[in-house]
Amino acid sequence: MAQDELDDLSFLARLDRGGLLLALEGFPEQCAHALELEEEPPLSPSQGSGFERLIIVGMGGSGIAGELLASSLAADLPMPVSVHHGYDLPAIGPEALVIALSYSGDTEETLSAVKQALQAQARVVCLSSGGELERLAREHNLPFIKVPSGLQPRAALGYLLLPVLSLLDRLGYCRLRAELQGLPQALRGLRERWRADSPEEGNRAKQLARWLYRKIPLIYGVEGTTAAVALRWKTQINENCKQPAFWNAVPELCHNEIVGFEGAGLLPNARVLFLRSSFDHPRNRARIEILKELLAARGVEQEEVFAEGEGRLAQLFSLIYLGDFVSFYLAMLNGVDPSPVALIAELKRRLGHWP
Repeated sequence: MAQDELDDLSFLARLDRGGLLLALEGFPEQCAHALELEEEPPLSPSQGSGFERLIIVGMGGSGIAGELLASSLAADLPMPVSVHHGYDLPAIGPEALVIALSYSGDTEETLSAVKQALQAQARVVCLSSGGELERLAREHNLPFIKVPSGLQPRAALGYLLLPVLSLLDRLGYCRLRAELQGLPQALRGLRERWRADSPEEGNRAKQLARWLYRKIPLIYGVEGTTAAVALRWKTQINENCKQPAFWNAVPELCHNEIVGFEGAGLLPNARVLFLRSSFDHPRNRARIEILKELLAARGVEQEEVFAEGEGRLAQLFSLIYLGDFVSFYLAMLNGVDPSPVALIAELKRRLGHWP
């Protein structure tokens, strides 16, 4: 791959037939619009109070919004948060607030979980661009947040996460209003550095994509701050770049996965990327520094990326946005259109004919 391909806008346009770059560079505006969306009928503070647990239901690009909330922002909430990926909910009752996310509105696992939540008399809020989930919400007069259609679910994270955070803020479960309002402008500043017409020489996203080209990415986050962001990087590389990638989080990986590097020769193309935040626990910072030394001694190449911004939300989105750009440029280096997900479509087609 020629060194200047990522700076050739015509080359990018020829490969990006699905227009993912347009959505990516429009992400700050998506986030601004997402903050204007509210549920209908409105959920009043009295209706939204008194819950003992929050359950986010979603799959794939929709489900990652729940993981980001639970992993990185739960410290701002006064109740436990869990994320459910599947058909059957755990035992719940009226003490639970269930927020169902499905960009298409037709995700069968999410629809199954919503029906169970209704049977359990839990309070349910739904978010989608339409589909069966909207129909179900209208039928049962559930608070429903309608988001614009036409995007890949993984490119609609602003629509999937920010209305939920805004709702929780309005209900008094968190205090994120100032951070939420400042987020679009912060993202616009980051876009100027990572957008397609920013040359690779000073573009960290293009440089990281080049570093990961023809390698096996191992994305490492930190529990409580960047773990779910590492998962997001991994899945974006899977879907956009059509290649394997893996993720884990400190401190858990220090208790098992690091032993695998004793056989580092089995993965000669592995490259470790650490996602770091100023909110990381001091002991986890120490673990990463030691890990860097241990990996270097075994010839494992590594890089680290530090989150930007003052608050948890700003830092979270700075790493997400960088990872999305990296996955796009890596897809370009791989010579693939990042939008289609043929294997997912084929699996769903076959599942539709399954007895």
